Amino acid sequence: MTSQECVIDAVQRARGVLADYIEADPRDCPRTLSKLFAIFSDDELTRAVDTLNLEAVFAVMGENETRQPSSMSLPYSRTSG
Repeated sequence: MTSQECVIDAVQRARGVLADYIEADPRDCPRTLSKLFAIFSDDELTRAVDTLNLEAVFAVMGENETRQPSSMSLPYSRTSG
């Protein structure tokens, strides 16, 4: 399972837990929180989120390297002082 698939799976399972909570009468908050905790405390999910975050950072860093502004494009100049 890819990182994206892992995160999507966790979100879909959490949505199911929340839907069950909304439909239940009476509602069982501790049971619902326990189920959500079990979903979101998973080590595989944590690694998947970390991987996606790193990919996003590297993507932004790559964009910044290709779009370095020249000193002429800045609206002001910095001086030390």
